[in-house]
Amino acid sequence: MRRTVVLSIVILVAILYLPLLAGCGSQPLLTDVAIRPAVISPNADGVDDVAEIRYTLTRQATFSLILVDSEGGEHYFRRDLRRSRGERTAYFGGVIEGSLLPDGDYTSVFVATDDRGHQERVELPITIRDGDDVAMRIEKLDIFPQTFTPNRDGIADRVRISYVLNKRAARVDVYLLGNDGTRFPVPEDRIREMGAPGTHEHDYDAGVDLGAPPPPDGVYTVVVEAEDAVGTRDRIEGKLEIRGGGVPMVEIVNRAAQFSPDVVPLGGTLTFTTTVRNIGTVPVRTKGPESGSTYTTSENFNTLGEYEEPGIFRVGLDYEGNSAGRIYPFRWQLGTDEELTQIDTDIGPESYLMPGQTVTVVGHLRILDQPVKPQPYFWLGLIHEQVWIVQDRVEPLPIPVAY
Repeated sequence: MRRTVVLSIVILVAILYLPLLAGCGSQPLLTDVAIRPAVISPNADGVDDVAEIRYTLTRQATFSLILVDSEGGEHYFRRDLRRSRGERTAYFGGVIEGSLLPDGDYTSVFVATDDRGHQERVELPITIRDGDDVAMRIEKLDIFPQTFTPNRDGIADRVRISYVLNKRAARVDVYLLGNDGTRFPVPEDRIREMGAPGTHEHDYDAGVDLGAPPPPDGVYTVVVEAEDAVGTRDRIEGKLEIRGGGVPMVEIVNRAAQFSPDVVPLGGTLTFTTTVRNIGTVPVRTKGPESGSTYTTSENFNTLGEYEEPGIFRVGLDYEGNSAGRIYPFRWQLGTDEELTQIDTDIGPESYLMPGQTVTVVGHLRILDQPVKPQPYFWLGLIHEQVWIVQDRVEPLPIPVAY
């Protein structure tokens, strides 16, 4: 009895589903195939630049669309893509793999293969006329220097990336590509409009000027990609090495300074002592005069031959009524020569305060000139020269000058 019931159920299921299976096999896989217009002129004039391609899959399938030229050459617009059932629309502007197909008559071959291996093929004509005959090209990529150290020490902090566009581009991308595929964008050319034909130059600092950490040290591929209004694309590559990159970070510890004596006679010497620490991950460049050096009020760092340089860190002393014409006219190196590390650079050996290192800076100022006020304020500053004043007006203190 049980066997009879089971057999009856099997027969009933077969009766119900066989028509459906038969219908699935007989139903066309690829329908409603159309190309409008059948003649396109991809030249970005706004008239028939692009063809709308429509088709419908009645069930899941692998789909390809091939354009066959008059000599039998095959150009894949779509290749072996998995597609679910339903209506599909694509737009074809004559460009395949970044290049515009030559003017001519083509056969568009639609090929769909379902999961059972059933394949259907539909062919429609398409013609390309008056296509843009100038392809997008990027030329003369130049990267200088090819090794740079984005750490704001004033030496090889920037790199110039230049190239030439042979025509106007609708889109330009410039970026560094890491070995792991990470992209680091390069800011736009500030001199020439992005995409304009001609020479372009990008001034790249790896983001350090904005206080952002640069890409990790290593060798990168510089990539320039451009695409015109028609859709033709070009790409050019070069190499760039980042070495010793990072954001310099220095502080006067606890914003503290000690001045002595409490009263300075005219002709006497005012002394300060402060502590400076490199709290960043990169060495910071500094220069003389050494900690412990003495200025007079008739001198400044220029008269001592210790001229301002971009990227240098120094401790400065300033005072109320300063008439020197510049802020912090008295400046000292971060530590003594013995405490600092000499690093070979593109301009020769330079002195650096290393990450985590702490030094004491002592400065002497002999007051020869009568101040504007009998009790002027004196204060310190930590200066990143030609970049910014890292800490300003540290420990302002009124100090009487007796005369």
